[in-house]
Amino acid sequence: MEIVNQISSRPKVKIVAIAKDEAAYIPEWIHHHLYLGFDAIEIYINRTSDNSAEVLNNISQQYKSVTWDYADWIDVCPGDARNQIQFIVYAKVLHEVRKNRDFTHLFFLDIDEFWCSKSLNLSIQDYIESMPEQHAIFFEWINDVGNLEPFSCLPAKLEGNLSPLGKTLIPVELDITELRHHVPLLVDKTRHILVDGQCFESRPNMVQALAGSLSGLKDCFVFHRAHRSAYEYVSLLYRGRPGNSFKYKGNRKGLPNQNRINCTVEFPNARYIKYQASYAEFKIKIGYQNTALESKRFVEHRYEQSIANITQALLNHYDEMIKIFNGVKIEAVLAAFRAHRAFLIKKQPDNVGLIRDLAIDRTDGSGSEASAERSSNSKKARALAKQT
Repeated sequence: MEIVNQISSRPKVKIVAIAKDEAAYIPEWIHHHLYLGFDAIEIYINRTSDNSAEVLNNISQQYKSVTWDYADWIDVCPGDARNQIQFIVYAKVLHEVRKNRDFTHLFFLDIDEFWCSKSLNLSIQDYIESMPEQHAIFFEWINDVGNLEPFSCLPAKLEGNLSPLGKTLIPVELDITELRHHVPLLVDKTRHILVDGQCFESRPNMVQALAGSLSGLKDCFVFHRAHRSAYEYVSLLYRGRPGNSFKYKGNRKGLPNQNRINCTVEFPNARYIKYQASYAEFKIKIGYQNTALESKRFVEHRYEQSIANITQALLNHYDEMIKIFNGVKIEAVLAAFRAHRAFLIKKQPDNVGLIRDLAIDRTDGSGSEASAERSSNSKKARALAKQT
């Protein structure tokens, strides 16, 4: 596999990720970042039921710069600590890298986040060397809209919505007060810059979100594949969240409106073909065909569980469910919501407010963009209905 412009004695960049049940996506994500010159990739798996360990073993045997370990040891900590797995692992790795002095930069990414340049030909080292030394660099997200076929690879044409959130590349010797999901708190805030060299400025009430006046598509960014396809999105929802008894990921907001795409990047054709050829070679080398079927079957089985449990979840989490399934047009999902609304109306056929609000919810498929308009009386009525 060809690695883009990788030269020794240059910035050395390590990616650290935490993964849960993402075996179906790990090979592509690892190849992508090796291809763009990242020196090392370290993955921690936690609370995992799929074949991630087998997949990672196959990759690390062929690529010594890829390492992995379990992070389940964090689960013996008290409850509050167990819910902070990301920051515990990140702080541990930052300490080790500073002690060993074997890397100049750290990048904390998730498996659904792909660092990209518009050219698909710029290595991370080339980019870092073009920027001021010892500055943290914020890369804006382009959020995907879930409009691809299930298990699709990174497409030649990226379509999505530019987000004020993103991820930050950190020089390991920079003074850091606190690690955070998107924007670390630095001792010297002037050391935090954007891709184009401007200083990072946050929004008044969102310290990790980029000020609107600075937002815009730049030469490098992070493509955030949070949705992939409607099918995979429904499966992903059933991963839940650490420390939460609700079985679905309650922090999701549904599928984006595909008619409101505001950002498009199309990679140069010749470079994308070269990139695809490299990935094909990578898959052969790691024995991808021996693990791919099991990895995908796990996603498919989780999708089936997600669908099967909608009816039960609606009884106690109706408002959350319409939020996270908003925009999902899969018939099995729509049918479950229709059946639940019919159940609520049957219990209280004379409750005009309830019927009105359920009709509003139904206008956008399973969810509702008008949920704020629901009356408090109707919410109480739904609460009573689920108790009867």
